[in-house]
Amino acid sequence: MKFKLFSALDLREHKVLEVLCPTKDGRLKQWQVNYLAFAQDKFPGIAPLVILGGAFQKFHSFKKEVEKLCEHMPVILVDLPGQGGNDQIATELSFTDYADILKAFVDKIEIPKITPVALSYGSAIGFTFAGKYPENTERLILGGTTPKLRDSVRFLLEESIIALDAGRMKDFSTGVILNLFNYSQRKRTKVPRMLIRGFHKSLMALTDADKERYRSNTQRLLNLNGLEDYQPQCETLVIAGEFDNFTTPSECLSVARMCKQSLVGILRNCDHLAPFVKKDLMINVYKDFALHGHVTENEGISLYHGEEIPLEKKILEPRWSYSGEVILRCPETGWNEKVDLINVNSYGLCLNFPKVQELCEKRMKKLEVFFTEEDLSFETIFFERGLEGMRGIFKRYDFDKYDRLETFLKRLGEKQIIFRPASL
Repeated sequence: MKFKLFSALDLREHKVLEVLCPTKDGRLKQWQVNYLAFAQDKFPGIAPLVILGGAFQKFHSFKKEVEKLCEHMPVILVDLPGQGGNDQIATELSFTDYADILKAFVDKIEIPKITPVALSYGSAIGFTFAGKYPENTERLILGGTTPKLRDSVRFLLEESIIALDAGRMKDFSTGVILNLFNYSQRKRTKVPRMLIRGFHKSLMALTDADKERYRSNTQRLLNLNGLEDYQPQCETLVIAGEFDNFTTPSECLSVARMCKQSLVGILRNCDHLAPFVKKDLMINVYKDFALHGHVTENEGISLYHGEEIPLEKKILEPRWSYSGEVILRCPETGWNEKVDLINVNSYGLCLNFPKVQELCEKRMKKLEVFFTEEDLSFETIFFERGLEGMRGIFKRYDFDKYDRLETFLKRLGEKQIIFRPASL
């Protein structure tokens, strides 16, 4: 492996390595791995930091990280098939297959050990690689991870594919952003409006190939059902944004518990977009853990082992009670009925509605919740009936409507609050 001195111009053109990996029927198939390798020195004995591109992250997304980190260790940027800037369609690949392709890449470049940095979508790849190939893993850094998707997130991702297939690109783009970005906590997380606008613009402009890759990657996430097959034995850092509502701190903690030697870092005033927003913080965290296996706690990150994570970090959103009139209705059939609202927050609500069977029999899927006094309605996905009542998640396609909901909830919060911690 030949490492280059860092230049931002090099991020425009990647190198390509072809590797062979067995398919499920035993045949060997050739896959393309895009990569770039940088180092300011030779760094003998230091395992390269391998940054795995995610569903929306391309090499230029890591410009600042690479520029700083390659002063301390070798850094390799990798886009596996269908990831980042790698246009190869990889619908049939599982996360285990991706780990195998990464192993084949590491073997071909003749590097004995790496420290993967695997964020968000890529975290399942990094986890599986470290668990399946411990002899090739020095340390492991995971961020924004989960053993499997919560039902609410699962349904919203399925809705994003429906919007994409229907050509509703504005609904698709806004929905994706509001799933990843904790809009209700934006004053604390301080996600730049320019970042959101740029992200929205890029999603609106997806090519047909980009759309196909999104479908493939999203379906792979939907198929994720636990990470128990391979459990990392190396020192592992699991990073979570304290206001991450896509992969919550409790879900990140669940992954950390599967690792033999784990440390959990809670990023203060961050959500799922922390790698884009808090780059200086993340760079220092990566550097310290990759080189020394520890992280220095500071005003940006709190560190926890095992069960130490505080209860207040296991729930993100308060829930409010509401005594006004609430109507559940189906615009397609004209059916509507008054319901009792148990609680509501910026993501969804819980209703007392005994006639669940009636909804199932009539196959009414496109249901709206209408707050009469507020003249505010949300198409809602109902996904769970528990002891409290029927839980639903709002479809979020409109920033202006979300602002109106936020104003409504703020008014409720001036009077009372119901705080219900989520169970682990």
